[in-house]
Amino acid sequence: MIKRLSTSIIGAFAITFFLFLGMYFLIAPEEVKKPNIEPHGPILLGDVEDATETRTRIRPPEKNFDPVEPIDIPTLPKNKTKKTTLSYNNPPPPVPTSRVTPRTFGIAEGDFQPLRKFAPAYPRTQAKNGTEGYVIVKFTITKMGSVENVTVVESTNRAFERPSIRAVEKYKYKPRVIDGIAVEVQGVMEKISFEMEKS
Repeated sequence: MIKRLSTSIIGAFAITFFLFLGMYFLIAPEEVKKPNIEPHGPILLGDVEDATETRTRIRPPEKNFDPVEPIDIPTLPKNKTKKTTLSYNNPPPPVPTSRVTPRTFGIAEGDFQPLRKFAPAYPRTQAKNGTEGYVIVKFTITKMGSVENVTVVESTNRAFERPSIRAVEKYKYKPRVIDGIAVEVQGVMEKISFEMEKS
């Protein structure tokens, strides 16, 4: 048994040795020979010409337009157009409601003054029928110059009331200033007239 084992071990070593030897020859690198490169002589450069392009500007062809003949536009007949006017009535100055306000610097002393006003929209039905009239509104000017509490005092036609209130609510005023303090002004009244423009 020992003889058989020793024979197989020797055989295994022999096979392993020949395998390694065969693999070495398979992957052994070949000798790399350097190529013989002949030395170059000096490189001589001659005069180099400038490669600048000359650009010529090409004008586009002139367009000849045919003269346009004038067109006669017919004039439309003049119709009655709607016009809204604002008349400003300043009542006697009412008593300020509140003096508990922060002092406002840079505001000159004096009464309130309108800064921005808007004409109300003329209602379609009334404009179509040529209905005219007026609305008197009463409102409060706040310390900030805006308008609130707009109410109708007198009106010739209920259709004019809502457009008048909407227009007055957009007004902007310079507030009344007393002793450097902006105060609220109540009971300001204004008449808004709805009239058709006479041709």
